[in-house]
Amino acid sequence: MRLQDKLTIDGTRRTRDGYMTVNARVARADNVQVYAGWEVGKPEMQTVRVFRPADEVFSTDTMQSFAHRPVTLDHPDEAVSASNWRDVAKGWSDGEVARDGEFIRVSMLLADATAIEAVEKGQRELSMGYDCTLDWTAGKSPSGEAYDAVQRGIRSNHIAIVKQARGGADLRIGDSGHKNLATVEDAERRAMRDSVKGMPLTDAMALPLYDDIRGVIVSGMPAERYYAILDGANVGEHRRSAEEIACDQAYTKMVADLNKAYRGGGTE
Repeated sequence: MRLQDKLTIDGTRRTRDGYMTVNARVARADNVQVYAGWEVGKPEMQTVRVFRPADEVFSTDTMQSFAHRPVTLDHPDEAVSASNWRDVAKGWSDGEVARDGEFIRVSMLLADATAIEAVEKGQRELSMGYDCTLDWTAGKSPSGEAYDAVQRGIRSNHIAIVKQARGGADLRIGDSGHKNLATVEDAERRAMRDSVKGMPLTDAMALPLYDDIRGVIVSGMPAERYYAILDGANVGEHRRSAEEIACDQAYTKMVADLNKAYRGGGTE
């Protein structure tokens, strides 16, 4: 399962060539994060509390997976690989990966002017795109927080620079959490999901409803596409242009005017 986590950039420095070096916390251990059930393949559950234990976060394989990772500006629509790296990567992490208390800290280099400008203008939070397996064993964290599942086999795929991350401001340039769906009132969440029914798929995928899962892959496709289809988006309907909408509106008005005239009511 591919998930996201968020942190913040701590410090930056420009090189003589105009690149930006970044030092940041990119993962947190022994914390419990709340996901909407549908984010983790449990649509029957309203929320799912997921625990990330320190022995998983600080395992050799997990920490090594943060070395030489692509850095992106916002989450791409799919996992980063050799086939799309050139299109989405704005920089990369180096091989310096270290434990910093309850966090993993890495150094990164940004080589893209647009990404550098975004950071300088305040877009300093980081969201980790990663793969893991969820062990559905309930329990309590060392701090006493109850959880429903445990992350196992955590492997980093990319690090995204985002406007707002799920892990909190401690993970800023230093994860991505726009409006956390787990805190949205039930009625509002139902209304958001009901609004997707019948909507063209392209329009539905762009809704803020799916912001928290961009970068996640479910059943081989971007999570926002998977869940938009699950929520009833119209796969066959294309996104209409402004000209098409205007043409349809003009045609509808013409038919209405003709019907009104036929009944003797005249036209406007």
